Amino acid sequence: MKLKKWDLLFIIIGVLVVFVLAVAPRQTTPRIPLDEIHSNLTDEKTCKNCHGPGTDRPLPPKHPNKERCLLCHKRKK
Repeated sequence: MKLKKWDLLFIIIGVLVVFVLAVAPRQTTPRIPLDEIHSNLTDEKTCKNCHGPGTDRPLPPKHPNKERCLLCHKRKK
């Protein structure tokens, strides 16, 4: 069976996708701790109680997407 030009292109793209996924960096976003404070966390609105402006642990000024905490920060397993 002879490989056509499109078959070869498909194989090359497939190999590139696998390579990019293999060398992609691991997730570096801190996970949500499994402690008393975070055990009742139900949605992102409760994050502001401790991490909002003027609180003990406010988010850095350049922190992206302040309303979607659970999109990046996952619970520890």
